[in-house]
Amino acid sequence: MKRVRHILILLPPPPSDSPYYELARSWKLEIHFANLVEIQGLTLPEFREQGTSPLDYNTYIFTGKQAIDHFFRLMQEMRLDIPADSRFLCVGEAVAQHLFQYITGAMRRRTYAQAQTLNDLIPYMRKHPSAKYLYVGGGVAPLQFFEEAARYGLSLGIIRVYHVSYVPLPESLRKKRFDLIAFPSVSSVMAWKKLYPAYEQKDTAILAFGLDTKRIAENEGFQVSDYAPREGVGSLLGLLSEYLRSQSARRGSISSG
Repeated sequence: MKRVRHILILLPPPPSDSPYYELARSWKLEIHFANLVEIQGLTLPEFREQGTSPLDYNTYIFTGKQAIDHFFRLMQEMRLDIPADSRFLCVGEAVAQHLFQYITGAMRRRTYAQAQTLNDLIPYMRKHPSAKYLYVGGGVAPLQFFEEAARYGLSLGIIRVYHVSYVPLPESLRKKRFDLIAFPSVSSVMAWKKLYPAYEQKDTAILAFGLDTKRIAENEGFQVSDYAPREGVGSLLGLLSEYLRSQSARRGSISSG
């Protein structure tokens, strides 16, 4: 079994005291970071060009922190307030906690954050079929989610609050062969496929954070070795640690056998 020595994580480089670097020292690894996704918030005129008013909806859906930040920035620029009886659906508790910076205590109590994927929201939405849902995001629209909502006759709109562009790997990393690549988001998968359409995975391990990320990666032809969040593993760092431990245990078992 091939030992993991060279890892690529598709995130911006963390601070020098990040536990990722301690993990690299402990396991004698090379960990490289690269951000392939650049997000730029829409200007107010760009936002208005969509012809959609957020106030025509009463339930707002967020999957990431950037969408939250740019949505409330634009609302402030338009001098609009979210109605006090609005509801919020978030994919993941971390997204909900970020949302709480912008909404009041009463609104927080009307926030649903138990879903791990967008499609996990469908059962909740079906319990509130008269609600008008607005997906807030940017980049590629989650088509499967919209198809599921349409299947049940749910009212679901979309509004974009940022642009997504893709940034190639730094020259120093382009010719390296990695034993493991970690995709932290759907956007990172889409960026890789767009930038490197001829890439062949071969024996490189792929880790995915988020069930939607795992699903999209597999749809794009990747063989995903492991994913999070799941029971006992709640972060990308934890996933990487767990994967390294399991691979070490398997090598030990093969050696002793």
